Amino acid sequence: MTDNKKYGVIDVGSNSVRAMLYSGGKILYTDLIITRLGEGLIFTGKLSEIAMERTAAAVFSFADKLKSGGADEVLTFATEAVRSASNSSVFIEKIAKTGLSLDVVGGDEEGELGLIGALGGKDGAVIDIGGASAEIVAAKNGKIIYSHSLPLGAVRLHDMCGEDEPKLAAKIDEKLGEYGVLPKSAYTAVGGTATALCVVAKGFDGFTEERVNGQFLTVEEISSALEKIKACPLEERERKLKISQKRAEIIYGGATLLYRILTRFSIDKIKISTDDNLVGYIRKKIYGEGYLK
Repeated sequence: MTDNKKYGVIDVGSNSVRAMLYSGGKILYTDLIITRLGEGLIFTGKLSEIAMERTAAAVFSFADKLKSGGADEVLTFATEAVRSASNSSVFIEKIAKTGLSLDVVGGDEEGELGLIGALGGKDGAVIDIGGASAEIVAAKNGKIIYSHSLPLGAVRLHDMCGEDEPKLAAKIDEKLGEYGVLPKSAYTAVGGTATALCVVAKGFDGFTEERVNGQFLTVEEISSALEKIKACPLEERERKLKISQKRAEIIYGGATLLYRILTRFSIDKIKISTDDNLVGYIRKKIYGEGYLK
């Protein structure tokens, strides 16, 4: 990567909008605003007007920051909430009015982006628990050997089940069969659920990339972290568990999904990576580092 241009990339997710400034293989800036674009989508099939407005505002704000930071080009992509909503064209038009082109990636590509970001072309597998979907993808010898996107994530589970454990377990187990048989591999987890869960499980005093990136979590640690989350009142989670208030509202469902994936498929531990589809998007779209299909 000898390209010294600065690239800005904005990820419009179901729970948050994230931004990154990237140049020459280095991350220069990252930030996140939780906007809950996918809130209520499971019930209506549509993005609400208020969710679209607050998400578009976050996108515009980040675009300005990235350009002020010297970005020569700003790329913007969206995932499950936009691709599954019946009124996604309305949101795409809102973004287009500012001159930004919103790339709506498919489920398989979303998984591939996480894989490229976390593993950078190496063999392995990635689990990405998002707000409205959960991707599992694996690569071997430079080729993707498995990929599936499940339309279930932390926001959707929160909307449907809250923190009702039996209800969560039933809803998750009803869908996990869609994954079929997962390949034997070393698994890495990416996304806000995984990084926040790591903070709770390890007892860190808040999130930093240095603390979280590269950590391993066992199934037993995740189970204990779920108990800590459930036992801590919502209004105290930010102070006691050191996770953001808005993340605290949805983490239980997302973490339960990750835990049940691991136990269902006999995966005894996962590695946590803070490099995910933001990095993957730049590597694929700018540097052409995609996997062969």
